[in-house]
Amino acid sequence: MKKILAILLAALMVFTLGVTAFAEGEEENTGILLPDFPTQTEGQIIFASENTHVEAGGVYDIPVYLVSDYTSELCADAEYILIGMNITLIGQAFDANLMTITAITPSAEVQALAGYQLFGADVVDMYLNTFNFMVTDTSILHQEKLPLAYVTVEVSPEYTGYNEDGSEMDCQLEIGAAQWDNYRDTAYTFYAASQVEICNDTTMEYDLLDINAGVVSVVAGHVIVTPPVPTWQDRLKAWAIEQAIKILTFFQGITEVLLGLLPTL
Repeated sequence: MKKILAILLAALMVFTLGVTAFAEGEEENTGILLPDFPTQTEGQIIFASENTHVEAGGVYDIPVYLVSDYTSELCADAEYILIGMNITLIGQAFDANLMTITAITPSAEVQALAGYQLFGADVVDMYLNTFNFMVTDTSILHQEKLPLAYVTVEVSPEYTGYNEDGSEMDCQLEIGAAQWDNYRDTAYTFYAASQVEICNDTTMEYDLLDINAGVVSVVAGHVIVTPPVPTWQDRLKAWAIEQAIKILTFFQGITEVLLGLLPTL
């Protein structure tokens, strides 16, 4: 009796391992892994874009967000906050000239903040698309999901969304370090590699934060083809295959356990 129970327990263990292995195998073949949108984290300033599904010939306004919960120890009473970024596309669709940034438009929400002043929202070329502005409202550093700007992306009519091998053609909306040089003004101090500058005019102290400071980070959303919607026949077929694999794995496990225990009976 004990040996029979041992056989059953061992078979169940093998069955469980087989199901887990199958699930892991599925996860490895799901295509491009899309990042989750970030959550507000104490001490962090995050620039993020959402994953966007696109189609050939479409024009899309993709929002760039600020997710932030940062308090400056050096300049708690900041006179102004400068925020800047360089927005570009990277990836296969961009390399093939199938996606292009054509405009950057400040959001109504950021324009409503106290002391808002725009220094530049310019599409210069394929590698330089700047968005730089100033506010005096320090609440901008404590935002769960504040839209900063909308990036207009045009998709070529020749875009299929897939590479020659059938894999999805990847592309991302990358948010990089600011380029302040084109917007120098004697009233403010600009730094070529900054993304966030928190400054106090009275004390002339400032916090200069960039993507290398451990405070500022970027989550670049993917701009990819709209995934096909499986038909009920496709879903039924996938379910049947999954169940068949589970059943075969289960019986294969039982067979292996029995063969291993037969000499001991």
